[in-house]
Amino acid sequence: MHQVLFFAALFIGIIPYSILIKRKKTFDFKESIIPFVCLTAIATLYEFFGSVILKINTSYWWQLYSLLEFSTLYYFFYKLFGSSYKKTFLVFVIFLSFTYILSFVFWEEKFITIAINKLPLTFFVFTFSFKWYRELFQKMDIENPWQNSTFYFISGISIYYSSTFFLFLLSKYMFIDNGYLYDYWLINVFATLILRVFLIVGVWKMRQN
Repeated sequence: MHQVLFFAALFIGIIPYSILIKRKKTFDFKESIIPFVCLTAIATLYEFFGSVILKINTSYWWQLYSLLEFSTLYYFFYKLFGSSYKKTFLVFVIFLSFTYILSFVFWEEKFITIAINKLPLTFFVFTFSFKWYRELFQKMDIENPWQNSTFYFISGISIYYSSTFFLFLLSKYMFIDNGYLYDYWLINVFATLILRVFLIVGVWKMRQN
């Protein structure tokens, strides 16, 4: 059963990109979520063919993915807020660049490297998700959030990073004491599934030009 859940969470990562192709929005970067959707599709293909089928060493992939993940999420939030929080964005760019370079020092410790890259990114997501929700309730510009694509994108991203925060923080120790490894793995799969379902709904609700 857990394998079915894993592959379900994996392969639905292709669906948001497929919707974009159908709507001919694949390279329409006016929609700031599109780079992240494309990255999700690429990650799905790599995880299946590279990790599951060919069993390639994923160290290089995770390091590259961390950089692309931050780049696409930075683009999404920066386009969303415009120039409203330039200084905050600059602080995060400097901080995340520093931690990304630092992660190479621990290249031999895969899970430490992942944690170093993920934790600052999680704070970045929390910061700007909170700002978006605060503005949503203060300005009341969106009459029905359930019909707004950005609401689904930010909700999915927030749920995913809040769910996996402690997993990445404790990643090294969970593999030392693998008694709860399956439980941790299952949380990550569920979080991934929720994120990708929200991406699907959000992309589906994007306005067609």
